[in-house]
Amino acid sequence: MTAVSHVTPAPEVASPVTGRARIGDIKPRIAGLAAIAFVISVVIQNIIRGSSAPANDASGGEVLTYFADHRAVTFVVAGSFVVNAAALATFLGATMRRLLAGSRPAWAITGGVGAVGVVVLFAIVVATEQALSVVAGQDQPSVAAIEALWALHNSAFVVLYAALAIALVGLARAGVGAGVTPGAFDRVAPIGGGLLAIGAIAGPAIAAGDAMPLFGLAGIGFLVWLAFLLGTGLRLVRS
Repeated sequence: MTAVSHVTPAPEVASPVTGRARIGDIKPRIAGLAAIAFVISVVIQNIIRGSSAPANDASGGEVLTYFADHRAVTFVVAGSFVVNAAALATFLGATMRRLLAGSRPAWAITGGVGAVGVVVLFAIVVATEQALSVVAGQDQPSVAAIEALWALHNSAFVVLYAALAIALVGLARAGVGAGVTPGAFDRVAPIGGGLLAIGAIAGPAIAAGDAMPLFGLAGIGFLVWLAFLLGTGLRLVRS
């Protein structure tokens, strides 16, 4: 006599249907718009600050007067940092998969490390400016504290050049390899990175205001960084 076992199939559970649309991943077009937004925000920030900002070798009294009289500008800088950090993070998050899938994944990782350094170091710069604004707004502000904070501000800004150089060269070479960055940056990005590196090496002199021509060279490298973001962003938008 053979025993026959009957297996009762498990009842099917229907997936719940909701009226809410799922939020998809970041699209290349959004990544491109984020890169373009970063460039626009940086340009606007520099226009607002203009030539009124103190020179690197400004006295403590001059720096104190500036931050006491330009508290609104400090709020603009803080707000633009939020926009810039979010835009750069969105650009990196959305494009890193394509960069890693390209022919130069190691350069993508290198550039990503540099970009993280850019956000961290610029956060220190912005935090120092906020501290300068706070100290300058006190009833009896300390000029010595202002001078120390100003030296830290300038030094952090110059160290930022090293992170920018790494981010520019790494991301540009990876972007060219993945077909999302114009090929000209295979040659232009190393030049811009080299100029930024020169500025970082001359950091102590630039922070003290003693080597401003080198500061100008590093500024050209920074323009190359913005051009890379703009060129790559436009390609991503068109894609």
